[in-house]
Formats: sequence, structure tokens, C-alpha cells
Amino acid sequence: MSATCIGKFWAVTSFVASIATAIGFYFPYWIQGYYVAYDGEKSPMYFGTFRRCSYPRLTSDDLIEIVDDCGRYSTFLDIPSIWWQISTVVVGTGACLSLLVSLTGLIALCIRDIITVKIARGIGLVQMTAGLLIGGGVAIYPNGWSATEVRQACGGYSDPYVLGDCVFCWAFYMTSVGGGLTLLCAALTCHSFHQKHQYRNVLASHV
Repeated sequence: MSATCIGKFWAVTSFVASIATAIGFYFPYWIQGYYVAYDGEKSPMYFGTFRRCSYPRLTSDDLIEIVDDCGRYSTFLDIPSIWWQISTVVVGTGACLSLLVSLTGLIALCIRDIITVKIARGIGLVQMTAGLLIGGGVAIYPNGWSATEVRQACGGYSDPYVLGDCVFCWAFYMTSVGGGLTLLCAALTCHSFHQKHQYRNVLASHV
């Protein structure tokens, strides 16, 4: 099997989609809110599925200070919502599968005839699974907006699928677009590779 023009487009688009998903998943800029201090000063706060930026902590003088840093939660169970824990696992799995498929597609462009009919169909199924996992994880994520620390940053009245005063950020959109492109690419796998002429001729001679 060799790649068609659609196959070349599929390979490149799959790679772009997987990179977009991986970047969006890793960075914590999914939603943005603000911590409002007693003096009215606002400090931006960002939340992803398993990482966040800027968070309040108590000093030795029992004062609240904002740590202007990004990082993941200490343990998986420290993620403030079970829905975000599920979303982390689901989107992370989908991103890994998407990246694996995209690398396979790039290799297929460099080495001819390594993709068979069964492999192409299998790749399409794996890529569709990856896209559904990414999309499902993104859809699950808003259920965690009722967590206490999210409410503190979103005006005090955020709830599942109610964002309050928070807004979406670029990493959320990048992950969503990456998942959508992954599903689109899965539909293209049926037309991405064609059988070599000599193979078709051999088959025809035995009919």
C-alpha cells in the first residue's frame, strides 16, 4: 500500500492534531479566573485537568499570598474533582493514541508499502477511539467546576457547565480542535492508501 494525496494530507493533519492535543492537554490554561484579595487586587488563576497556575497559600504570619507559578497537583488524588481525574485519564489516553497514530502515518510517508489493508483499517479505528476519548474528556471537564477552589476563582457561583466569572483559555480550545481534527482524520483513512498496480494485476490474473 502507498499513500494517496489524501493519505499525505491525512498524515500531516494527524500529526498537527496530535501535537495540538498534547500541548493543550499539558498546559493548564483551560479556564481563567481571578483571586480577589481583601484590598480588591485581582490575581489571575488558571486551571487545567491536572495542572494549575497561581494559587493562594498561607504564610507563616497566617496571611494569604498568591504563588505565581504553574505546576501539577502533588498526587493524582489531589486533583480537586473526580471529574477532572477522569478527564485527565481519558484525554491523556486519547492524546497518546493520537500521537502514536500520527507517528505511524509519518513513517508510512517515508517507507512505502508498510501499510496493509488491515493495518489501515486498524489505524482508522484506533484514531477514531482517540478522537472520541479526547472529545469525551473535554465534555466531562466542566463537571469539575463545582470544586471549591474553582468557585473561589469564578466569582463563587460556578457549577457543572456553569462557568461563572471564569472564561475559557487557549489550551481548552486547542485540545478541543485537536480532538475534532483527530476524528476527521479517522474518516480519511479509508482513502489514504491504495494498493499497488502490480498487486492488483496479480489478483486479477487469478480470477
